[in-house]
Amino acid sequence: MRAWRTLSLGSWEVMKIKGIPLRIHPSWLLVLIYFTLSARDQFETLLSGQASVWNGFLVGLFTSILLFFSVLLHELAHSFVAIGEGLKVRDITLFFLGGMANLEKECKTSKGSFKIAISGPIVSLLLAFLMILLSNNLSGSNFIISNLFKQVGSLNLLIGLFNLLPIIPLDGGVILKSLIWHFTGSRRAGIKVALASARLFSFLSLFVGIFSLLSGSFYIAICLFIIGLFIFTSTKSQSQIVKIQKILYEVNVNQVCSRSYRVLEDDLPVKVLSKYNSFTKDNIFSEEWILLCREGRWVGYVNEKILNNISVQNWDKKFLYEFSFPINELPSTSEKESLMKAIIKIEKTRDGRLLVLSASGLPVGTLDRVDIGKAVLEKIGINLPDKLINIARKENIYPLGLNLFNIAQSIVASDFEED
Repeated sequence: MRAWRTLSLGSWEVMKIKGIPLRIHPSWLLVLIYFTLSARDQFETLLSGQASVWNGFLVGLFTSILLFFSVLLHELAHSFVAIGEGLKVRDITLFFLGGMANLEKECKTSKGSFKIAISGPIVSLLLAFLMILLSNNLSGSNFIISNLFKQVGSLNLLIGLFNLLPIIPLDGGVILKSLIWHFTGSRRAGIKVALASARLFSFLSLFVGIFSLLSGSFYIAICLFIIGLFIFTSTKSQSQIVKIQKILYEVNVNQVCSRSYRVLEDDLPVKVLSKYNSFTKDNIFSEEWILLCREGRWVGYVNEKILNNISVQNWDKKFLYEFSFPINELPSTSEKESLMKAIIKIEKTRDGRLLVLSASGLPVGTLDRVDIGKAVLEKIGINLPDKLINIARKENIYPLGLNLFNIAQSIVASDFEED
């Protein structure tokens, strides 16, 4: 089962398998406790309370351990096939909904993507078949072990079939995406079909949930409502990410950049800087670059704590050119570059800002996280109030905490531009 990469952040690394870190999310403890107690109660019921509490607990614990290894084998199947396709697996994380094999990037081919996705459910279904077969063979000789394998086999069958549902982010959704991608030649077409399928299943789940509620099946209705809402919110989030990916790839820097710099002649005395608000209370440049020119030519920039290092009496005697740095030392980007590439450049800078250059290499503006975030939000129909924009600019972050850097990386990792 696929999940979100952020799950790895709060998990514990317990071991490495073939160099792949295995991580356990704290939520997996809930699964361990639930299935241990559930299996113990069922075991005691089957033996009409004749078994000891300790034996019941051991059988329940062993059931949970077998389930743990079943989910692990499911994710290892994904991982080993991915490695065979030339991909790197960052880690495997087990959590309360199942597991996640965190790949460094998406597979570049539809066939490879299909093989990676289908390998997990195949392993789960094979485990289900083997365990149910063992259960039947042991039913006459060892009732306890037979029932244990039957339970774990049934759970593997459920895991395998559930993951084959054509719903992103489940394996079935990735399988559907890969098939559409293969027959149409478009990865994005595959994603759109998989998202549409997921939305259909979410509405179907909600509809059946309403019918179950009216029929008096309250528990089933609640489960269906939770599943339907989970799928709906997941697909809505994924749809937004796809839209943002398209924006970052298609929109150029010159469409969103601003002009957060001042231009001064380089033969002016440093005293001129005292007129501007380019310094914080600690006399450190904050919002604007000071670019220098001479007779219409760009010759450099200043960004040091000039006024701090010179006595007030000498402000008229020292000139900007004495403290000038080459303008090409500033982090820059072309005005025709995509936002995707500009974001990756911005994250490599100290100040989170780029100087925008024309085709002839002349400064035409600046670009920072707020410029990009504001433009992206407007493209998807969200206009933020100036107060939120100012807060984001003050903290030099993307508005609303947008993680545009990760989205830009995902575009590069998936070879979005080849589609």
